[in-house]
Amino acid sequence: MKTYKSAIDLWLAAILVGVPAALIFAGLSIVLGLNYLHWHESLGKYAGLFLVGIGVALGALISAFTFPCRYTLTEVELRIQCGILGWLVPYRAILRLELSCSFLSAPALSLNRVKIVREEGFVLISPKNRSEFIADLQARLDLLPGRKT
Repeated sequence: MKTYKSAIDLWLAAILVGVPAALIFAGLSIVLGLNYLHWHESLGKYAGLFLVGIGVALGALISAFTFPCRYTLTEVELRIQCGILGWLVPYRAILRLELSCSFLSAPALSLNRVKIVREEGFVLISPKNRSEFIADLQARLDLLPGRKT
C-alpha cells in the first residue's frame, strides 16, 4: 500500500481557513468592541456571538469534509478519503488516466488534478506528486490480467 496526500492550492487554503476565521474575528470584534463603542445593547452581543458560532460551525464542517485528503493504492483498488467521505475505485473499473485542471467538485484540494475515467463516470483527485502517482497507478493497472495497455 502507498498513500499520497492531496496537493493544496494556496488560494483554496486561504478560503477554507479565511472565511471561518473572518466570521469568528468579526463576531469577537462586535462582542468585545461594544464597550468601547458605548453600545451595551444585548442584541449586538447576541449578533456577535451568533457570528462566532457560525464561524466555528463552518470551520468544523469544512474540516470534517476536507481533512485528511489522501489517496491510497492497495493491492486491488484505489481508496480515496476526503474527511469523513470515502470512495473505493477498483483497478479493474479504471479505463484510463488523464491530467486535468477542473473546477468541478471533487475530493481534491488543488486544481492540478488527475482524472480517473471509470466505466461508470470519472473521479478527479489531486495527489501532491501527480507524475509519481500516475506512474505508480499505471504500473498497478498494467499488472491486471487481460488488460490492454
